[in-house]
Amino acid sequence: MKPIKLYGYCTSPYVRKVGAFLMYKGLDFEFVGISPFEAASQLSKFGGTQVPVLEIGDDWKRDSTPIGHWLDELYPEKLLVPADDPERETILEMDRWVSDRFMPSIFRAAIDAPDNLAFRYRAWRLAALVSSGSPLPEQVRNDWPKVLKGAEFIQAMRPQMNMEVDADTNRMQLAGEIVTRLGEGPFFGGLDRPSIVDLSLFPQMVFGVMGGLEEEISAAALPPLKTWMQRMAGELPANPVLIPDSYVVKPLAEALA
Repeated sequence: MKPIKLYGYCTSPYVRKVGAFLMYKGLDFEFVGISPFEAASQLSKFGGTQVPVLEIGDDWKRDSTPIGHWLDELYPEKLLVPADDPERETILEMDRWVSDRFMPSIFRAAIDAPDNLAFRYRAWRLAALVSSGSPLPEQVRNDWPKVLKGAEFIQAMRPQMNMEVDADTNRMQLAGEIVTRLGEGPFFGGLDRPSIVDLSLFPQMVFGVMGGLEEEISAAALPPLKTWMQRMAGELPANPVLIPDSYVVKPLAEALA
């Protein structure tokens, strides 16, 4: 089989999404951690700094959803997107919602969270996780709270966030919509197997706890989501979030017990 390399940051939800695709399909791959300050040189052969980038042999693609379609073409054993309508269009519509609404909301704290000790701890922990893939200078890690607050790519996502309500209300609204979209399951779209939607959402929901950013999985307080997450845990490895095992603070099995 051609060698597979995934380039990006373990802290990027879009990179974790692609990692989940590969794990679900049972494909061996190398995760290549990138430094945001050296991305231009580290990704120079791809002609840009956007991640994720997936390289298979001599070919490569970027952008998580197109990568998912590419993987289905190359390795169709476990399709990420159903081949036929209406299931296909249902899943693609849900994936657009995840990409355009849910994913940007993950970055909201960098925009309007108070610059207090709790925010700084989370930022420093994120810097440590980024550094696990491509070491950051100590001063950069110390300045990570400022780096997040000033990150242009995060500010550019602001129009995709619902800034008309506070962050807690927004999280509740998103959780409610996820439960509605899950419906009776067992997976999104009423499918009997995971799709691109399940694999996009799951690693984001468990990353915080596994990476030491949160004490518990907040979504697991909702019984339908906890049942779904336990089901998803059976479809993926014990560490589905691309951080080194030595950096995992709470194992997935413990977090979902």
